[in-house]
Amino acid sequence: MSPIVPRTKEMRILPQIPLAPRREPGAARPGSLTAPAMGSDPEHRRTFYLETYGCEMNNYDSEYIAGRFLEEGWAPAPDPESADLVLFNTCSVRQAAEDRVRARIGSFAGLKRERPGMMVGVVGCMAQRLGQELEAGRGVVDVVAGTDTYRDLPEIVAERASMGRRGKLVRTPVDAEHTYRIQRHLRPREEVISFLTIMQGCDKFCTFCIVPFTRGRERSKPADDVVAEARTLVERGAKQITLLGQNVNSYRDGDTDFAQLLRKVSTVDGLERVFFTSSYPRDMTADVFRAIAECGPPLEAIHFPVQSGSDRVLRRMKRRHTVEWYLRRIDEARATVPGIQFSTDLIVGFPGETEEEYRATLELVERVRYAECFMYRYSPREGTPATKLPDDLPDEEKGRRLEELIALQRRIGREILEEQLGKTAEVLVEGPSSRDPRETFGRTRHRFMVVLPEGAARPGDLVDVRLVELKGSTFRGVPVGTGGK
Repeated sequence: MSPIVPRTKEMRILPQIPLAPRREPGAARPGSLTAPAMGSDPEHRRTFYLETYGCEMNNYDSEYIAGRFLEEGWAPAPDPESADLVLFNTCSVRQAAEDRVRARIGSFAGLKRERPGMMVGVVGCMAQRLGQELEAGRGVVDVVAGTDTYRDLPEIVAERASMGRRGKLVRTPVDAEHTYRIQRHLRPREEVISFLTIMQGCDKFCTFCIVPFTRGRERSKPADDVVAEARTLVERGAKQITLLGQNVNSYRDGDTDFAQLLRKVSTVDGLERVFFTSSYPRDMTADVFRAIAECGPPLEAIHFPVQSGSDRVLRRMKRRHTVEWYLRRIDEARATVPGIQFSTDLIVGFPGETEEEYRATLELVERVRYAECFMYRYSPREGTPATKLPDDLPDEEKGRRLEELIALQRRIGREILEEQLGKTAEVLVEGPSSRDPRETFGRTRHRFMVVLPEGAARPGDLVDVRLVELKGSTFRGVPVGTGGK
């Protein structure tokens, strides 16, 4: 996410996983796949291709899935057209995300006719939600596998292959113990920014949200496993780790809560920064703020979704916090970590929202002054309780409210950025700039984006930078002591 750019919360298509194995696979493990895939030549290494839709957690899931296939002797394909198996890792947060996946899968109908031995699978939230009902292109989909099947996917694919060329195999179990405990196959190249899922699922059941129905109940990865994986990521080049979970601060492993986990992860040698997303307000404790203040790695930025500035709307959303309570937490964080920045999620046009309730959201945004907002108009998700609420607000009015909210956040975000001009900030360099690969870009401890001149730093460097210019939502910075622009 690039900071401070107000926008609607649309799902993004994340890059496919072009992983290459670190070594040639050895003998297959007992019970693993040994037969060639889909009737290919016995000398042929079965190949897979992954496309990922949605959030960072889905991207992490795809790396885990890729690791399982690599462990079983598969190889990554350079493109979907040449793959034995094409997998779509999907998102169900909004209908638009599912429609995009359906259109993409449908585009493979012609290729499937040309290559009848090719298999297509749909995994993730969309698969979990729809199961047998999932249709995307007549006869295209061979495997539908839910969010708790990832460690068993190679075996599920083998079972479908044994069925011949007809039929769709559906597996959508609910596994309360599934937390990615086995070591996933990590990317072989160095990455400055890495992601680490520490928990999954949700027990909150907000009335607008499909996540509890697609990801199941909350369960946490053992703290020792989290620290061990963080250590491995750092050994492979990571300087910053983002801890992931649907409600990341709901984490608990025995006596270890989220604040204690932050402290444990922060002790990993070589780890420069820790970020986490997404948090749930009622589970955010004062001890989390203290952990951010006490430990060097945690970033001075929190994603803190509020959804609405109206208590009445929050009750209908079943958000379990009031505006007053939320603001007290904001003030407490700012007192504990001076200068901390917040981002949030906001919904406008929730069923029954009056003009006065919508105005309360505008007032909240003015009061908090978020560095970044992810804003969208309410759209119903089949199977959620909110679909049973009367929703008589016209789409045109929802659109008007959204545009007004975006304009307000754009002004506030710009003011926050302008306040940083001339200041010195620590920047973690992430990689080459997208506009000019000769330059590099990175982020400050508040997640503000900064572009550095050619030769100023390399990926992975921590650089003290003076913020000298602002273009859009991106700073241009120069290392302290170099002068000029």
